Amino acid sequence: MREVATLFHYADCPYCFRVRAFLAEREVEYSSNLCDRDAPPPELAALTPLGKLPVWVTDKGRPIFGSRTITRFVDALAPGPALIPADPLQAARVAMTEDLVDEALLAALIRLDREVGGKPSDQWNLQVYRTETTLIRRMLDLFEQLLGGRPWLVGESLTPADIALAQPLTILERYGLDLSAHPGLADLAGRLAKRTCVLAARRPATAGNNRPPAQPGLAPLPTVTTAEAP
Repeated sequence: MREVATLFHYADCPYCFRVRAFLAEREVEYSSNLCDRDAPPPELAALTPLGKLPVWVTDKGRPIFGSRTITRFVDALAPGPALIPADPLQAARVAMTEDLVDEALLAALIRLDREVGGKPSDQWNLQVYRTETTLIRRMLDLFEQLLGGRPWLVGESLTPADIALAQPLTILERYGLDLSAHPGLADLAGRLAKRTCVLAARRPATAGNNRPPAQPGLAPLPTVTTAEAP
């Protein structure tokens, strides 16, 4: 049997989600090791000094950790058209957009979820809510400007920058936010939600070789813990 790489990941981790979506878009076959948050795999400490997921173990047994490092590594080696632009400036724009998602939009959503998630709206910390939703709206404005009427955030085709937004945009309605003032983002979110790679990422395989399923189900919405790494 031909050896394939293995992805160690969580079902509801946004960084694991984007790696799964990326792998599905690039049609990369791999073995899925879906991990339990309460019982991390014993080999994790040997795979990454950070002790965080996702981790990609190559078909030669070499571990690579971090969602962005994994996607860059796979994109460089997988057959077919790359998702990261060959032009250095465009590639830098993809990376900067991913930074904006991770360090601002997703970070604000995670803080908001930790402070008010699961509570009735009349028990929300309104100061936290106002602070974080103000930042979220600013970031949505920025991403709308980056789109500039184009279908994708960088260049003329899907890149990891778009994939990074796919899951955060699904969380907005939890907290009374929407994309009504951002038609470009609303269109992007709608197209991403229907894309095969995103649908596949929402149904992570528990074991065995993983390929994009034809009619995937849904994984839980994302949460982030100290056991995850961008």
